[in-house]
Amino acid sequence: MALTIIFQLAIFVLDATTLWFAVLSLGTSIGPSPAFIAFVLASVVATVSPIPLGLGSFEGGCVAVLHLLGVRIEVALAATLIFRGISFWMPMLPGMWLTHRETRADLGPSQYPDHEVF
Repeated sequence: MALTIIFQLAIFVLDATTLWFAVLSLGTSIGPSPAFIAFVLASVVATVSPIPLGLGSFEGGCVAVLHLLGVRIEVALAATLIFRGISFWMPMLPGMWLTHRETRADLGPSQYPDHEVF
């Protein structure tokens, strides 16, 4: 149980660090604390939101908190979208590829045409 809590805390810290680096990469200097606060509060908003996976509610919450903590709204929005692209959407690419590959393997040669049809 303790190991699980440590790993979950590490995930939170690394995600907040990713958000912090996204803000820094856009030329805005903030400390790690505002990024951590924005990430945690946006995660809370996404958790209590009825929208699946917090899509939209996380982004809105993160942009709002970053802006309240002194980051320009344009930078806050860009950093949040960069963060979500890296942490949420990018990991889906290998999963989609593997799913496609496994689906083709399950069909077998007799059930799958010689050429791909899209």
